[in-house]
Amino acid sequence: MDLLVITWNYPPRRGGIEGLIASLCAELSKTHAVHVITSHARVSGFNEKNVFRAPLPGLVAFSVYAIWRGAALLARDPRVRIVFGGSALVTPLILILSRIFGRQAIVQVHGLDVIYRNLIYQLLCVRWLKFCERIVANSNNTAALAESKGVATERLTVIPPGVRSDRFSISTDVVATKQSWNIEDKKIILFVGRLAKRKGIKEFIENSLLEIVREIPNTVFLIVGDNPTESLTHREDMVGEIKATVSKTELVSHVRLLGCLSDDEVIKLYHASDVVVLPALEASNDVEGFAIVALEAAAAGKPVVATRVGGIPDAIEDGKSGVLVEPGAYTCFSKVITSLLKDREFGLLKGQYGRCRVSKEFSWQHIIARYQDVFDAVTQ
Repeated sequence: MDLLVITWNYPPRRGGIEGLIASLCAELSKTHAVHVITSHARVSGFNEKNVFRAPLPGLVAFSVYAIWRGAALLARDPRVRIVFGGSALVTPLILILSRIFGRQAIVQVHGLDVIYRNLIYQLLCVRWLKFCERIVANSNNTAALAESKGVATERLTVIPPGVRSDRFSISTDVVATKQSWNIEDKKIILFVGRLAKRKGIKEFIENSLLEIVREIPNTVFLIVGDNPTESLTHREDMVGEIKATVSKTELVSHVRLLGCLSDDEVIKLYHASDVVVLPALEASNDVEGFAIVALEAAAAGKPVVATRVGGIPDAIEDGKSGVLVEPGAYTCFSKVITSLLKDREFGLLKGQYGRCRVSKEFSWQHIIARYQDVFDAVTQ
C-alpha cells in the first residue's frame, strides 16, 4: 500500500521527533510508496524524493498547503490507504483528509505533543486523537498520557523508535577524536540533545558535576546541542543559563558546550566518551517522551545514567544497559557516574549488554514489522 505522511517535524529541523519521522519514512519507503507533506524550509539538505514542502513558513501556511496538496494526492491515487500524522499537532489535518477520502487515520504521539498546555491546541488537536483509527505512542508513558486524553486502550499501540545500530558500531579512532577536541587525558561525560529546560543540564552541573570533578579532577562534561530555536514550544536560552551557571563555579575548564554537530561527529564522541547522561527533570508541563539518545549510546557500547522520568525507562534496562536514578537524587547521580568513570570494566559490561539489547529489540527491521502490523490491522 501507499502512505501519505503529514508532519510539521522533518529535517533539516533537528530533534528527536524529526529524526524519528525521517528514519521511519526512509525505512517504510523500502517496501511502500511514501509521500511526505511537511513544513517550509529555507534549505533542505535532505533526501527530498516524494517530499512536498509548504511554500511559506508558519503553521497556517503549512496547514492550508497540507490540506490542498493532500487532497490532490488522495484524489488521484487510490493506493494511498493510510494518512499518517507525525505528531498530535497535525491530527485535525489527518482526520479531515482521511474522512473526506475514506482512508485510515494513524497519528504518532511523542509526549509533549499530548500534554502541551494551551487550551486552543488541546481543543483543536489533542481532543481529536480519540477519533483516529490508531495512535502509535513512542513509550508506555506517552501511551498513558494519550489514554488520559480519552484515547481508548484498544486504539493505542506502543512502538519505540528504531536505531541503525550498524552506524554506531563502526570502529572509530578514539585517540584522534580526543586529540581533535584537546581532551586526550580526560574522563568524558557526554550529553547529546536539544537544550530544553526539561533536559536538566543546568541542574546536573549545579548539583552533581562539582562533586564528580572533586572526586575525579580530570573529568570533562561535553554538551552536544543548542537552544531549541525551531521548536514551537521551547523558547528558553539554556545555553546562556548554562554558561552563567558554569561561570559561577570552579567548573569552567570542565564543561564544554560544543553546539550542534554532524551525525558522524556525534558518533565519534559517543565512542570517545566514558558515560552518557540524561539528567531529565520531572515537570508537569513538559515530558521526556522516550530517550533515543540512550539507544544511540547503547549502540555505541556506552553505559547511560538517567533519571527515571517520562519514557526514559523504556529505553534503559535499569542495572543492565544503564542506571536509572530517581528525580532530584543528585548525590546518587554523582556516585553512579563516579563509579563508572573509575571502573572501566563496569561501564564496558553495561555498554556491551546495551549494544546487544539495541540490536535485538530496536533494530529498524524489528520496529518496521511492528508498524506493518498496525497498518495491516486498520486496513483489513
